[in-house]
Amino acid sequence: HVQVTEALLREVFQSTGLVEGCKLIRKEKSSYGFVDYYDRRSAALSILTLNGKQIFGQLIRVNWAYASGQREDTTDHFNIFVGDLSPEVTDSALFAFFSGYSSCSDARVMWDQKTGRSRGYGFVSFRNQQVW
Repeated sequence: HVQVTEALLREVFQSTGLVEGCKLIRKEKSSYGFVDYYDRRSAALSILTLNGKQIFGQLIRVNWAYASGQREDTTDHFNIFVGDLSPEVTDSALFAFFSGYSSCSDARVMWDQKTGRSRGYGFVSFRNQQVW
């Protein structure tokens, strides 16, 4: 939306934690931004609380930012099964929920490729077995 500024973006996202910086990228048909927090927990909270909210009547999507190829290799990590997920739970929401544990490295919801709907379960990866 044309009325959204970096200052407004900072103000909205400051509601979940101290913002280190933000950048608004304007495109012809849509805009997007990046918000950096001082701590991971604030970023996770912003995904849980701000994703799907509206700014000036426009729906915003809040997710983790990844550079291509940046995801961590979880081959040797420890995985847990998480079941009975509601249909609206995404990879980022599942990761945000478990990201309070510093050893959490990834979270994936399993999707039905034909329907595009969640299968209602997923897996969360941890770097080690010590959660605390």
